[in-house]
Amino acid sequence: MKNKRKRYRFNARRFKRFFTKKRSLVALGAAAAVIVALVIMNTSLHPVSATALGKDAEAGNENNASAEALNSPSPDSSSPKSVLSPLPESSMFTTLQLGDENSEVQLLQDRLMVLGYMDMDEPTKEYGPGTEYAVELFQRQHALEQNGVAGTEVLELLYSDKAKPYTLLQGTSGNDVDALQRRLIDLGYMDKSTGYYGTETIEAVKAFQDQNGLDDDGKTGEMTLSLIYSPDAQQSKLKPAEVARRANILEVLATAEDQLGKSYVWGAEGPNSFDCSGLVYYCLREAGSSRGRYDAAGYSNVSDWEKITSMDNLEKGDLLFFSTNGKRVGHTGIYVGDGMMIDASSANGEVVERACKTDFWERNFVVARRPW
Repeated sequence: MKNKRKRYRFNARRFKRFFTKKRSLVALGAAAAVIVALVIMNTSLHPVSATALGKDAEAGNENNASAEALNSPSPDSSSPKSVLSPLPESSMFTTLQLGDENSEVQLLQDRLMVLGYMDMDEPTKEYGPGTEYAVELFQRQHALEQNGVAGTEVLELLYSDKAKPYTLLQGTSGNDVDALQRRLIDLGYMDKSTGYYGTETIEAVKAFQDQNGLDDDGKTGEMTLSLIYSPDAQQSKLKPAEVARRANILEVLATAEDQLGKSYVWGAEGPNSFDCSGLVYYCLREAGSSRGRYDAAGYSNVSDWEKITSMDNLEKGDLLFFSTNGKRVGHTGIYVGDGMMIDASSANGEVVERACKTDFWERNFVVARRPW
């Protein structure tokens, strides 16, 4: 009987110790569960950096997704789609300048085109004069030293959400200002070009805006610029009307061939350098056309030129129009037959003859017009 009582007391003590230990384990398990839940919640709200976790592949995927979100066109856009290369990480930035040739230049051109500092084109790996000038425009827009060199400071800003899109600024000078003034002269709102966006230019822009039903603030925002370089721009009432003339197509082609190898310069319209729409303007005028100086989008909207919707129906002399990233038409070239076009290329830095029925150009083709 004593043994039984002893065994009973011993078992009771063991049970008590076991029960106490069990409660501690339960409490510890509950606490651990709470900690895990908090970690999961915190991770979903503030993801742990991939570097800290050693997940380089995941970081690459995340950067690619961010680049696609930044560079993709709006969902309701009917323009051709273009897939851009992923934006580089800031730790990968190396200084880029005239004469460089590598894949980083291709990314740089891509980004400059998205922001409007460079005419739409098929990006290349060559850092030419067109790329250098586009970087200068970006530097001007952001009050940086205008040296055309894409250093670390420029690249970090360029690939950030603080990068501003291209606009013409009052108080600045450059080829783009000179081109604006020449167009205002054509329309009868200015007498001479100075290359400086000062009081005379502001007053001319105000007069244009007033004549064309826009707010006359003297600023060349996107709406004003688009209209100035379009066939819908109304001339000054003081300018005599010009008799409309069409171009001779054979002369257009011959003139275009004569410009091969000449420099690409933003806003230039010949005779020694051109941008894409400036080349079209020069060739049309040399061939007898009275058509004004538009941008690529403006020429694509000339309603009295026959509209061609398929590249299979092109004829020599047709004007080709292209767009990327859901934007308005941003590039034009002259079809010369056999799947080739002549155009002023911002990426190549000169007037070139190249294939236009490639994957890139067919994917971004919008329309063609027959100006003869």
